[in-house]
Amino acid sequence: MAIEVPKESPTHVEEGVGSNKTFGQKFKRHCPRFWWIHLLILILIVLVVTLPVVFVAYPHIAQSEINKSRLVVTSQSLLNPAPDAFDLQLNSVFLSNSSLHAQLDAFKADLCLEGSDVPFAQLSIPALKAANGTEENVSQRVQIQNKQQFYDYAKTSLLSDEYVVYIKGKGGLKYGKLQKTTVNYNEKIVLKGMNGLKGFNVTDFELLTTAQPDGSNANGTVFMPNPSMTTYEMGNLTMDMYTDGVLIGNSTLHNVVLKPGNNTLPFRALTNQTAVVTLLFNKYKCGVFPVDIVTKRTSYNGQDLPYYDQALQSNNLTINLNVIEVLEKAGLAGYLGINTTNTLPC
Repeated sequence: MAIEVPKESPTHVEEGVGSNKTFGQKFKRHCPRFWWIHLLILILIVLVVTLPVVFVAYPHIAQSEINKSRLVVTSQSLLNPAPDAFDLQLNSVFLSNSSLHAQLDAFKADLCLEGSDVPFAQLSIPALKAANGTEENVSQRVQIQNKQQFYDYAKTSLLSDEYVVYIKGKGGLKYGKLQKTTVNYNEKIVLKGMNGLKGFNVTDFELLTTAQPDGSNANGTVFMPNPSMTTYEMGNLTMDMYTDGVLIGNSTLHNVVLKPGNNTLPFRALTNQTAVVTLLFNKYKCGVFPVDIVTKRTSYNGQDLPYYDQALQSNNLTINLNVIEVLEKAGLAGYLGINTTNTLPC
């Protein structure tokens, strides 16, 4: 009886051959079938890497660069003053060592004195490119936000050699194609003050021997230095003059504009000649009077400016006035029997 050998199944042979496929062959077969899985994995990896950069690192870097930048004021002017507002012209330069030349949106900026979070004024800062050396110019009507804070600002700027103002606010920053982010501003601005008007002096004083339409009987000039970079328009200044507490006259300076540098301004005065002669023949026979000058009023277009009143009244000025020289120039010294050669030493 013959024994039949079973034939190998074709299917069995194919499976044996298939089980010997290489990894590359299997991968090629896998990719067309599951490409979408690989794409999703790639997208997830990209998102995991980029999202922290966009939403965490980028805003942090932007804020850090703003914090390291500086705004340097090159000039400013406070013009057309009113009790509750003024015109501001402010020129400054943006300084930064950053290569992040982003675009900064316009924003509302609060102006605060150092040590205070209460703004005395608010500005509309225009948009600018945050590149080193970018110039910024602001020209607008500014409303006083807090009167007491602005009084303090006026006093600080007048009395100080140097003072600090902070610009505070928040606005948009956009770099390239990245989405816009919000940055906070807390910029420290160092400004030169008027240093208490040190150097103020009366450089000329003349008695008028004829009647004047405004009732004055003297005129002259004053020297008022302004070491700051700020121009102040103050209007009319009325000042009282005292010697040893005795009112010897008052003076008025019209249309005062204190520009940076040295200012020589004319004034008109009404002197109390009886009080002057009494002092001259008693305590001040040498003829040189110590005169305290006290600001009584500042006004512009008929409106009082209380912030300048308070600032100037806190800074009394004292000069030495040679009364005998004034009387000699007016031709009156001889009538009083005095001159510069027969007076007592001071």
